[in-house]
Amino acid sequence: MIGTLASPWWVPLLWIVVLGHITNLCVTLYLHRSATHEGVKFAPPVEHFMRLWLWLTTGMNTKEWVAVHRKHHAFSDREGDPHSPVNEGLAEIVFAGVFFYREAARDRETLEKYGKGTPDDWVERNIYSKHRFTGLLLMLGLDLVLFGLGIGLLVWIAMAIWIPIFGNVINGLGHAVGYRNFDTKDHSHNIIPLGLWIVGEELHNNHHADPRSAKFKAKWYEFDIGWVYIRLLQALRGAKVIYARNLSAREFAERYYRSASDAASRASERVKDAAARAENAARDAAQAAGEVIAPKTRPATE
Repeated sequence: MIGTLASPWWVPLLWIVVLGHITNLCVTLYLHRSATHEGVKFAPPVEHFMRLWLWLTTGMNTKEWVAVHRKHHAFSDREGDPHSPVNEGLAEIVFAGVFFYREAARDRETLEKYGKGTPDDWVERNIYSKHRFTGLLLMLGLDLVLFGLGIGLLVWIAMAIWIPIFGNVINGLGHAVGYRNFDTKDHSHNIIPLGLWIVGEELHNNHHADPRSAKFKAKWYEFDIGWVYIRLLQALRGAKVIYARNLSAREFAERYYRSASDAASRASERVKDAAARAENAARDAAQAAGEVIAPKTRPATE
């Protein structure tokens, strides 16, 4: 019975894709949109399933992930950002971003400051955090049983590096290439308008413009499959949307970005006008002083 699913070749490949898609969903829906930004709340059975799945497939700690991502938003593309391609270099983040993440996740000050509100129940303390790699070993055992030693090990390795690869893509390319709907202060970009493969995280500029929104889509031609899953879970009473942007991209930009930009421009013009008036006043004062002094300094004539 061991290894019965190893052939045909497309069965283990399909297994990787399907399980990887579920893992992506758990990251974006639970870790990102719910635990970090609190735009959506899931029913306990749904939330516990996603926590269990992440333990089995990634070994990631919720508090660490949330803290690092919140700090990323607090210092996006500035000094202090844990994984900015603007600061560290695009190639470094795309190919080695997981190491920047691990370094930030080990910082106790970051965890205590930005990791508040994450799960601290018995399961988190005694299983998920205390034995974070046990889940990966259990998944390895399942893969070996289903696909045999060789293929099973390859399948497990593919799953183990799945999230680090996609995380590096978002943290790197999502701050370097693509298009922008909103003039955010950082360098966030929408990689492509169809959020399918990374379940909506491709719409990175939209997210940075309105981080708490559980919906990443902003324009009519954009598609966020993560939001589709949220709506399905909502219909099944498995999710409650706390906040989702309902303004169009143009309305949102005019209200929160163009207006702010215009205000900044007006403030800059006022500063320039004040400086010009001060300069003119100083020149007039100097000229007046020169006219008073000049008669006393001219040589006397007889």
